[in-house]
Amino acid sequence: MGCAALAFFWQFLTVHANYQGRWSALFCTAASYPQPPQLADENPYLFPNSSGYDGTVYHYIAHDPFLTGAMLPYVDAPRYRYRRILVPLAAYTLALGRTDWVDGAYFGVILLCVFLGGYWLASLSPLWGFGFLLVPATLISLDRMTVDIALAALCAGLAVAVAHRSPWWIYAALVAAPLVRETGLLLVAAYVLHLLWQRKLRQAVLFATAAIPTMIWYLFVMVRTHPEGGGVFSAIPFQGFVTRLFTPTPYGLSGVTALVVTILDYVALAGVALAIALAIRMAWNRRTGPIEIAAYLFALLAIFLVHPEPWRDPFGYTRALSPLLLLVALGGLPRVEWLSVAPLFLVALRIVAQFWPQVMGILHIAVRT
Repeated sequence: MGCAALAFFWQFLTVHANYQGRWSALFCTAASYPQPPQLADENPYLFPNSSGYDGTVYHYIAHDPFLTGAMLPYVDAPRYRYRRILVPLAAYTLALGRTDWVDGAYFGVILLCVFLGGYWLASLSPLWGFGFLLVPATLISLDRMTVDIALAALCAGLAVAVAHRSPWWIYAALVAAPLVRETGLLLVAAYVLHLLWQRKLRQAVLFATAAIPTMIWYLFVMVRTHPEGGGVFSAIPFQGFVTRLFTPTPYGLSGVTALVVTILDYVALAGVALAIALAIRMAWNRRTGPIEIAAYLFALLAIFLVHPEPWRDPFGYTRALSPLLLLVALGGLPRVEWLSVAPLFLVALRIVAQFWPQVMGILHIAVRT
């Protein structure tokens, strides 16, 4: 509960200090893009000189989760975006389908994910509950209303279900994860591989069926949308990582600020590299639990991810690789290996730095009052 309360308190402060009390600012809607006329009554907060962010799209999907066509013209890459249906659909369901309730319900779903992630981590170790706020996907989703926080929470939930040997909860987590985003399928694959390693073929087949709802939904989306191209992976390991390493992002900031931000960029990349190294070490030690195998698969995702967009954006690759950071940390939990938590802290430093202008806005208001 404390984790969610802190998250809400931060949102409340930044919304009222930086966005004139307009919560729609958290969707990060760009003024340069057309908005759906169906949502004109919402009078969304618009960011000038901005290309917006993913939360805008998932906000639109929450108003039309079943692809009736009302929001499709305003959703970039509909086939890609609509596959990530769980959070928008949960908001639509919580709002009972009422357009005027959807936004509040969406904020509620994000905070529920914070609560569940913190609760599940605390059940593994009391010291870990508030640690969920350091997961990059958590921080970014609180600021931009992206869906990645739900997958991070489900990683924690899966760890708890595995620790308690609860097959029904394990199955539920595996059904939900790939409906949050495609990388959730790696959790399904990890648990199936774990069972195959133990030669439990019948159970492996049973748990593989957890992917069926996702496949049905993907087919539904595919029928209603057009194909989309774009290579995401490379056959050359570390191509995306190395390219990002040698091409610093030009932020257009002043000298000292640009230097600090660039240094933190490399600190975050070092965190990702350390997480990969720790996953390789776990594999070398032949740790074959489902959490460890999931960490290996997400490490492979990091190794072969090549698309430049997520690597260029500090909010991009850190969201996609949040399960890797969390799973590596969870893998070290039984042995109290504090090094396993280091990647999480290193990446979180860069994310927290991104909030500095908002912190200054809050402090400015506090001084004035």
